[in-house]
Amino acid sequence: MPNQQNINSLDSIREKISNASAIYFTDYVGLTVEETNALRSQFHEASVEYRVLKNTLVNIAVKEQGFEGLEEVLKGPTALAFGAEDPTAPARVIKEFLKKEGKAKEKPAVKGLVFEGKVLDASFYEKLANLPSKEELLAKLLGDLMSPMQNTLSVLQAPMRNLVGVLTSLKETKN
Repeated sequence: MPNQQNINSLDSIREKISNASAIYFTDYVGLTVEETNALRSQFHEASVEYRVLKNTLVNIAVKEQGFEGLEEVLKGPTALAFGAEDPTAPARVIKEFLKKEGKAKEKPAVKGLVFEGKVLDASFYEKLANLPSKEELLAKLLGDLMSPMQNTLSVLQAPMRNLVGVLTSLKETKN
């Protein structure tokens, strides 16, 4: 018979899974307390929740949500990073953390992920980590949209500039 604490935890896990646009399952064994705290603070800055939860409860919750194939991922110590607003934010945080800690550091290692309702293996983590952020994509789109307008404006202003240049040189030659 399940105890009340596990029932409450399962309800909380269900809610986190249903609200997340991406869930990254990571192996954190080997991280020091300082490294774990630094990683948690980076996740917090990126609006990502990073939690160590019971694998059995997580397995029940993900199956209820219709995600299959996570049994192997949920073996051994596993921490979950829930990305609610930006599904690529956890991948970028992990990538930045590993870069800061140096090449010798291999943890946290992504074991698998659920991205926009699809179960993906760990190989997709690299692809997602290299994607630009939403803000960067919007800035690039805005720049691409403004470029033709800037070119048109420049073409329309050219005759006026040329006329001013001719009149200025004519004035200088008469003086």
